[in-house]
Amino acid sequence: MRLSARLTLAMTVLVAFTVAAIGLLAYYNIGRAVVPSGLTRLAYQAKARLGAYESALRVFRSEMLSARLLPAHSGVVRASRNGGVDPEFGLTEAQWLQHLATVYAGNMQFKPGILGYRLATVADGGRSLIEVDRNGPGGAIRVVPAAELSRQGDDETFRRASEQTGDSVYFSPLRIAADGEGGTPLPRIMLAAPIRDPAGAVFAVLEIELDLRPVFQRIRDVLDNDTSVYFVTADGGYLMNYLGGRIVPAEPMRRWQDDFPELAASLADKPGTATVFRDPDGTRTAGALVVGTLTNGERTGVIETEPLERMMAPATALQTPGLIVGLAALLGAVLLSALLSRSLAKPIAQLTHAVTAFSRSGRLVMPVGLQGESRILADAFDQTVGKIDAANAALRSKTELLDKTIASMADAVAVLDAAGKRVFANPTCLALFGPAEDIGSERWRNKYRRFLADGVTPMPDHESPAARARRGESFDNIELGIRHGDGPVVQLAASARRIENSDGSFGGAVVVYRNLTAFKESERQLRQAQKMQAIGQLTGGVAHDLNNILTVITGGIEILADGVSDRPDLKDVAAMVDQAVTRASDLTHGLLSFSRKQPLQPRSIDVNALMLDTVKLLRPTLGSGIDIDVEPAPDLCPALADPSQLGSALINLAINARDAMNGSGKLLLETGNVDLDQAYAEQHDEVSAGRYVMLVVSDNGYGIPASIRDRVFEPFFTTKAVGEGTGLGLSMVYGFIKQSGGHIELYSEEGHGTTIRLYLPCATISDTENDTAAPPLAQGGRESVLVVEDDALVRSYVMTHLKALGYTAHSACSAAEAMSMVYDGVEFDLLFTDVMLSGGMDGPQLADELRKYTPDLKVLFTSGYTETAMLRQGRIGPDMQLLPKPYRRADLARMLRRVLDDADPAPAK
Repeated sequence: MRLSARLTLAMTVLVAFTVAAIGLLAYYNIGRAVVPSGLTRLAYQAKARLGAYESALRVFRSEMLSARLLPAHSGVVRASRNGGVDPEFGLTEAQWLQHLATVYAGNMQFKPGILGYRLATVADGGRSLIEVDRNGPGGAIRVVPAAELSRQGDDETFRRASEQTGDSVYFSPLRIAADGEGGTPLPRIMLAAPIRDPAGAVFAVLEIELDLRPVFQRIRDVLDNDTSVYFVTADGGYLMNYLGGRIVPAEPMRRWQDDFPELAASLADKPGTATVFRDPDGTRTAGALVVGTLTNGERTGVIETEPLERMMAPATALQTPGLIVGLAALLGAVLLSALLSRSLAKPIAQLTHAVTAFSRSGRLVMPVGLQGESRILADAFDQTVGKIDAANAALRSKTELLDKTIASMADAVAVLDAAGKRVFANPTCLALFGPAEDIGSERWRNKYRRFLADGVTPMPDHESPAARARRGESFDNIELGIRHGDGPVVQLAASARRIENSDGSFGGAVVVYRNLTAFKESERQLRQAQKMQAIGQLTGGVAHDLNNILTVITGGIEILADGVSDRPDLKDVAAMVDQAVTRASDLTHGLLSFSRKQPLQPRSIDVNALMLDTVKLLRPTLGSGIDIDVEPAPDLCPALADPSQLGSALINLAINARDAMNGSGKLLLETGNVDLDQAYAEQHDEVSAGRYVMLVVSDNGYGIPASIRDRVFEPFFTTKAVGEGTGLGLSMVYGFIKQSGGHIELYSEEGHGTTIRLYLPCATISDTENDTAAPPLAQGGRESVLVVEDDALVRSYVMTHLKALGYTAHSACSAAEAMSMVYDGVEFDLLFTDVMLSGGMDGPQLADELRKYTPDLKVLFTSGYTETAMLRQGRIGPDMQLLPKPYRRADLARMLRRVLDDADPAPAK
């Protein structure tokens, strides 16, 4: 057969084969593209429907909890428990119920989804106290007459709701009933929760019936409604069918596993995905199954199906046009090949020989004597070969440079092809994720674990940067964590860009991972430091303002105590108020200690009394799950320690014990007198032999592992998750005990609990006498005092006491007013000023300015901050006299006499 004939035949066969192959591949590839995307769409819609239903249940639960907190409920309880009349507001139970009916009706007016309220008492067989529904004329809201009120004692919803605890809410099963207007299906759900009296006993049950049609209306408005949707339970029953965007009641005796056996077999162990299966009549169908545990506590699923034929419609539509185009191409190929074969046969044979020789030797020798197009083709081929050689050389140079650049990058770079396979990775990427052939294997999954940005929650495979890049997504700085074996989590930020082919189709992606571990740690430390600084500033400011208020209260109590000294009953009340003010002053000193590290103030204390007072605070703090036992020792020696710091240490230990017991367990607090002998002291550093007061804190939690017991008192060491603890609690307790001259001992067994013993030195008789010594009597004078205080209450308090002590007093609310009084010729012997003054000039600056005119001026400062804090801030000098707030009249008189009687006044700052 001649070359021209063979060429004609070959071209014809080639075109026919090519057209057929392209048609088949197009149909197959379109099907491969359409079906996965369709399945993904089905799975997404099923998840969206279940998520919308779950969101509605959460909103319903919040509605119930909000309704339960209505003040009128408490009024009904109080009235019922007090003979029918509320002692707090004077309203009867009927008046409270009428108010509740108005509130219920008003809420239903603005929330059409609420079908009714019912409040039924647990007494008298579950008698309904009040009911509001929409059964009035034309669906109007009405309050059900008393004659129509029902009893709920045998109702399952009523019974289950009365058994709920805490903030638990009972959800009834979803019911579908006719709405009375043509029999349209009406999905309903009932929520119920107990109303408790102040003692915690269940007084009544509040029930709210809700209409679910708005929920499914929103789902229908947002999602595709051309599919069949079935809401099912995990055990196989149907809750509701949703066909063509309409609610259809389900048949209660049918099971979806029986209706869709292939779907159940394919997706039962992997809900949240979609597949293709055959339904019982043999039709190929696409289906998705999503299952989850909802707010009502039930595992509920959504099945969404669509005929596969409809999903494949785009591929089917291309068959006929493809056939027509293929036939036309085949006919054109036959005609064209016949025309060209004769003219091209000989030159092509010569060129073929030249090219064959080039492929063997690498040298191109073109035949001579070629004419026309053959000559042009030969010259073009010769030039092309030269350009290819030059381009290859340049490409090799650029490739080497690019490879070196990417290999030297600190970021990990990975290139994926259109199928999602990794085709390139720089050394940093290999170090992070390992070789490409291992990715996705079971060995790789066990070796490398991915987490979300929090470093704890596992990252789903479909949310990983590589998976998103394979889907053609472009994104920036998606944070994740990866752990190699048992090593630490490496924090990464991933960015990706898609690679497009010349026709715009997806050709792959490049993914860049940046290591953020060091940056995240620095950011965390900065946030922690800023938080602690802000808390310190806040507590210091609050304590300063509280000290101003306590100063006035302290002085007022002293005046009241003097005024009622002849009335024992009122005198005792004044003494109690005075003790309360003293405790409040201790609290402000504790706040200042936190913000400025105030030095310890040890004194003789009764540890039993302090422990019992602290327990009163601990019971509501630790929660009802912690059972606190207290065993105070009789005849306990007084301890020498700072009571505020000891109370804080006890609270710290109790909170750590609660965390170790996961909020449920037994906490034991004990005290006792203990003698530590010389042998014990020799075995423990910094322990002196002698008698100590022992305070023991024990729990029955999970205990402390032996591997970390030696580190629990180290600063910043914690076993809690990030953000749940600073690691300073036990170290602060350890430092306080050591600074107090005591000793701390820890004993723990895994699975049994932990015991921490605090040993505090006993107070001597002199310590006790010093603490109980009566304050000196207030001694006044006849000198003149200028008072500068910007707080009107404190200024009035000081002026009252100065006049009572015999002094001549002048007052000013600011430094500017004080200077004006000096310019006007007001004479005084002592300046009594607050350190912190408004108006631009503080107390020390005022004193410096006045000493320009009166060098020997005597000055007494006062402040809500402590002297230590003022010294550290540079507000006052070490030789200046400071009276800390709050202070008593005796303290004021004593400090005034000390400054006035001092022959050498303190220097200016």
